[in-house]
Parts: sequence; structure tokens; C-alpha cells
Amino acid sequence: MNLPRVVIGVLLRSVVIAAVIAAYVAVIARSESTDALGAGLLAFLILVAMAFVWAVVDGIRHGLLEALLTWVLTSAVAGVGIPVVLALTDDRDLAAEVSDGAVFFAVVLVVPAALGLALGGLVHRFRGRPEVTA
Repeated sequence: MNLPRVVIGVLLRSVVIAAVIAAYVAVIARSESTDALGAGLLAFLILVAMAFVWAVVDGIRHGLLEALLTWVLTSAVAGVGIPVVLALTDDRDLAAEVSDGAVFFAVVLVVPAALGLALGGLVHRFRGRPEVTA
């Protein structure tokens, strides 16, 4: 396991996730819609889908253990980063946003990532075996 590669991967994933949420919040803020429930559910779906798909790819490319460490750390960093982005984009209280949302966003990211890693790890294991030829 290469520690600098893990750290760069964690930072890359965290920044991309926070940037996507910031862009989504900016689009919602400019819209005329008052449907807060629909906007929140779509943000939830975006986070879950990003974590799952990216974790499947990581599981296939790197195997389960290294990718699991990357995604646990990414969930922790992005779990704090997303409330910071939300506080900065909507002029909310930073301490209140981080204390209320950090654990929630970390769990929202780590659960689908773990499922994606399990699937990707299985594919990695089966793909790494030599093919049986007749």
C-alpha cells in the first residue's frame, strides 16, 4: 500500500464530492423551485450514486483493502467538507453545520462505498485468476 497515493486519492475524492454538492446547491439556489424535499432527495441520490460507482471502480482496480482504507478516510474528510461547503454557500453557521451534518454525510458516503467495494473486490478477485481454457 502506497501512503502518498492513498492520501492523494482521499483528497481527490473529497474535493470532487464537495465540488459536485456545491455546484448542485448553487443550481438549486438559482432555481425558482420551492420543493426542498425533492432537492434534498436528489442530493442524497447524487452522493450515494457517486460513492457507489466510484467505489466499484476502485474495488476493481485496487482490490478491497486499499480501496476500503481510501473510502473510509474519504468519508471522514468529505463528511466534514460537505457541511463546510453548505455553510459557505448558504451563509449558515459553520460550527452548527459541521456538528449537525458531519456524521450524517460520512455515513451517507461510507455505506454505499462499502457495498460498491464489496462488488468491486469480487470482480477484482475473479478477474485476477487465470482463465480456464479447454
